[in-house]
Amino acid sequence: MSRRKLIFFAGADPRTNPRPSWLAYHFASAAAGAGLDAEVRLAGDAVRLAQPGGIADTPQGDELREKVKMAVGGPFLVSL
Repeated sequence: MSRRKLIFFAGADPRTNPRPSWLAYHFASAAAGAGLDAEVRLAGDAVRLAQPGGIADTPQGDELREKVKMAVGGPFLVSL
């Protein structure tokens, strides 16, 4: 049986629009929780997640920061 990986892409700048990155982390987390291989791929301005101050100071940005912290060493891969 072949195994496939779900890959969730985000490319928007999380300082101005954290939603695409939030969704990628949310769905990758849900997929991993269901036992599926998952990955978040950050491209373009989304790589700002890895920088201090790279996420908007909004309620959704705060949630995204928590999702990023939970993903470190977690159940799915994050690539830049």
